Amino acid sequence: MLAVNALSAGYERPVIQQLSFEVATDEILAVIGPSGVGKSTLLKALLQLIPSSGSVMLNGNPISAKTHTLALVPQDYGLLPWQTVRKNIGLALQVKQHHRLTTDQQALVTQLMATLGLTAIADQYPNAISGGQRQRVALARAFALQPDLLLLDEAFSALDLGLKTRAQQLFLNQWYAHPTSTLLITHDLQEALVLSDQLLIMTKNGTEQRANPLAQLPRADRPQSAALFAAEATLAKEVAAWQD
Repeated sequence: MLAVNALSAGYERPVIQQLSFEVATDEILAVIGPSGVGKSTLLKALLQLIPSSGSVMLNGNPISAKTHTLALVPQDYGLLPWQTVRKNIGLALQVKQHHRLTTDQQALVTQLMATLGLTAIADQYPNAISGGQRQRVALARAFALQPDLLLLDEAFSALDLGLKTRAQQLFLNQWYAHPTSTLLITHDLQEALVLSDQLLIMTKNGTEQRANPLAQLPRADRPQSAALFAAEATLAKEVAAWQD
């Protein structure tokens, strides 16, 4: 479980102030809100990349890259152009442990490529594959780490609707196999409602954590549910009010 209490973060002045929320080990928390309220700052603070104060506990201990495995899927995917798909997926593991992958870890990389539909392009380089494929490589790399905390920063935003839907389902397939505390930053309200268990709504006037109104529906049923469009319309009205 991720437990954040009274977190403030920023450089010269805090962008985030006194933020508190929790994410269970088997939950996805969607972080939504207008630009400039600190969504990306939150991820940087959790990764300990910027000054912060307050308490951040992960699985009962203060969060630390030394004791926890933290995985980030950035919007630009962050792939190394001179490494193949297979090597990009395994590289984070190799760097983490300072030696070559074990046989079991190589098998994990192979399994992830199969699950995410990447086997056929395993030996290709990022500049030779599509945006949707690069996105899935970034997801596979994150899952290969078997992280204690998974952070997605607009990870699906660059994909068109058809690719996005497929990528989201592939992500969920793998997440269900190995659920972990997950934060999903997104501007796509429908994506937030389809994927998450809870919502963290960040505005300039404060932050609110609430249950996803569709949380009782299986995720597979949400895209076709009339409740999705009603919940999205309600949330869209709130978003419009945030930006006034």
